[in-house]
Amino acid sequence: MSTEKKILVFGASGMLGSYLSNYFERKGYKVIKSDMFEDKEKDIIGKDITNERNLKVFVYEQNPDFVINCAAYTNVNKAESEPEIANAVNAEAVKYMAEISKEIKVPFIHVSTNEVFGNGAYDENSREFNPLNQYAKSKRKGEEYIENCGGANYIFRTSWLYGPGAKNFIRFVSETEATEEKPLRIVVDEKGCPTYVGYLTERIEEAVESKIEPGIYHACSSDMLSRYEFGLEILKAQGLEKPVVPVEKKDLPPRPVVSPSNQLINTKFEKVPTSYEMLEEYVSEIRIEKDDYSEKNR
Repeated sequence: MSTEKKILVFGASGMLGSYLSNYFERKGYKVIKSDMFEDKEKDIIGKDITNERNLKVFVYEQNPDFVINCAAYTNVNKAESEPEIANAVNAEAVKYMAEISKEIKVPFIHVSTNEVFGNGAYDENSREFNPLNQYAKSKRKGEEYIENCGGANYIFRTSWLYGPGAKNFIRFVSETEATEEKPLRIVVDEKGCPTYVGYLTERIEEAVESKIEPGIYHACSSDMLSRYEFGLEILKAQGLEKPVVPVEKKDLPPRPVVSPSNQLINTKFEKVPTSYEMLEEYVSEIRIEKDDYSEKNR
């Protein structure tokens, strides 16, 4: 691995972007971190990715060897009332990045989602797209722009992504109080492939190190399970016990959007971990971070 490579990461303040940036910095890469708002303490450069002209000037100034887009409008519920903003970030900005990357002749790596599909199971060659909400529609449009642009482009689709430093389903299950009289109620009729951010980052590293060719990749756990089943795995991995009961979505207050139950099938990566194996790695990493923090603050 050459330590001379320079990586430009958009969305560096988010859960994936911050994890990925720190990962590549530890590997010896020069990482240029950017997000919508500047954060001098974290060396993050503020940049509006929806402004094509300013974005182009910025990328040319940085002259990276790779452009990685972790930025996204991810508020699925709010996207229903703000489709223009979701489209600007998840589609138009992606188009700009792909075109600029092609101009300066560097690979463009983009992170997408299982939600571009409807219910069912889909591999990397599947074309039966059926985005069920505005967020998903904007993400699929971003993919289309990349496909039509040409150039050395990578699309990494993932599912139910989780990691440190973010509010997520794992924290909800772990931290929500539950009693026999008021158990934790988790839906059994919504399914996906829970994926640890560390696994996705390692697959992106394969692209950066030219171990895989440009194309579409499904980077997620090898199995599909329900929210309820994943909730039980979360408790087991941490040695926690609390009453949990399965419910159907119709038994809970209605949500403003519909999300699919689907499985991203991987046909390109070998030895893909199960959801529980990824969860064990995540829990182990969190414990190490807590131990390091306690040691430093004694």
